[in-house]
Amino acid sequence: MKKKFLLFGLIATMISCSDDDAKKSGTIDPAANNVLLLKVDYQTNAFEGGKELTFEDAQNFTIEPVYNSPGDFGDITLNYGELDENIFAGTIVWNGMGQRTYPASLDAVNTFGVADSALPMPALSQFKKVEYGQNGAYPENINYTAIWAAISDLQKVIAYRAGNPDAEISLFLYTPSVGVVDEAAADWYVILKN
Repeated sequence: MKKKFLLFGLIATMISCSDDDAKKSGTIDPAANNVLLLKVDYQTNAFEGGKELTFEDAQNFTIEPVYNSPGDFGDITLNYGELDENIFAGTIVWNGMGQRTYPASLDAVNTFGVADSALPMPALSQFKKVEYGQNGAYPENINYTAIWAAISDLQKVIAYRAGNPDAEISLFLYTPSVGVVDEAAADWYVILKN
């Protein structure tokens, strides 16, 4: 009888474990083809959430931007080139404000586990800006250190870098309006491959 209660207790415990606990852990499936998309505020360099995307297997990882210049409305999509699958998509509005359309939502900051110590700053040569169109200009001076500091203690980032330490760290500046960058609306997206 005791064995039945113990078995029942074990099963109940396993069922009660939530996906949130798994998301917070820094473990990643090394056999999976994952991409981590992390949002960092342009003005404050604060981490604002992210999404782990899973794809079919591919030999390489290339980010291919598809940019439709706004007359009044335009958009930018970042595709996983080898698979022609979305990593990011957002609208761009000439006299207004566009918005991110893919992923539809990001996981909240508190769903990302935080380590006791942060990763050191990688060499600047590991960062690669995602270039697109003439309106996709980046500021002359980018504070890579502040952007990295916003995410360097996340368990997922540590796991991705441990599993693929030589991978490029892709940096994408999303500006949902056209013209002079509206710093209050702009965001950095850091893209890591496992």
